[in-house]
Amino acid sequence: MSTLIKADEFKTLLCDGRPMLDVRAPVEFNQGAFPHVSNIPLLNDEQRQQVGLCYKAQGQDQAVQLGHELISGETKSQLIERWKSFCQKNPNAYLYCFRGGMRSHIVQQWLQEEGVKIPLIEGGYKAMRSYLLDVLEKPLNLLRISGQTGVGKTDLLVKLQNKIDLEALANHRGSAFGKQLSRQPSQIDFENNLAIEILKKEPHNNDPVIVEDEGRYIGSINLPHTFIQNMKRAPVIILTCPQEQRVDRIFKDYVVSKEKAYIEIHPENGVRLFADSLQLALQNIQKRLGGVRYKHLSKIMQ
Repeated sequence: MSTLIKADEFKTLLCDGRPMLDVRAPVEFNQGAFPHVSNIPLLNDEQRQQVGLCYKAQGQDQAVQLGHELISGETKSQLIERWKSFCQKNPNAYLYCFRGGMRSHIVQQWLQEEGVKIPLIEGGYKAMRSYLLDVLEKPLNLLRISGQTGVGKTDLLVKLQNKIDLEALANHRGSAFGKQLSRQPSQIDFENNLAIEILKKEPHNNDPVIVEDEGRYIGSINLPHTFIQNMKRAPVIILTCPQEQRVDRIFKDYVVSKEKAYIEIHPENGVRLFADSLQLALQNIQKRLGGVRYKHLSKIMQ
């Protein structure tokens, strides 16, 4: 097995969902990562800060020495066992830190001393992130599905093959009432996942990639500028349906199904939490509705 994975292999690595061992500190991992990644850090957040301060004040040699002092004895043994367990469960895994530098090389060496081999990713997280940002800057052949809320855009999209479900990636339905119970991904995670989806569609370049027409934001997620420009240039299919069907679909998706989800996760107070979420969503569009209309709708909702 090769000990170094280079940039020309990034596409296969990311699109095939290969397992990866990320040894960055938790604060780095939470800012952005990739699918199919496990974070088992060499240094925790506090230790990373200590080593960083030492590096600035006393240089690399002293920082490395401090790192070895912090990760020694039982702490080191426990970490090695966690890494070994991961490698045994994922024999085709790859290893990286932020820049593919000292931390990942230390982990690779310690594992090799235990008889475990795991290849490094050249340039680490930073190189793969840069690669995916370049993907987001490329022209993309898109086809938009548009229409009013409730016409069934998402229902159609899930039945299609060569599509990217932006709302699924953003974990948000896109409308004022579209917030899901679980949190949205970080902006960086969304961008990474979107770029990987684009890479997966490249073999089908003769056919347009189908997306639901979106504004600049999906909840708190900001769609990349170039992707927005690609969408604006794309042809559009506008779906329509009778208002009664729109009402039925919206009621099912935003009321019946969502209330059920709240109750399943919060059996004791799910109905109240669901009601609060509706009122909060209404408050968020108060300016758009105007004060009189907002008060009227809020009273009806209560």
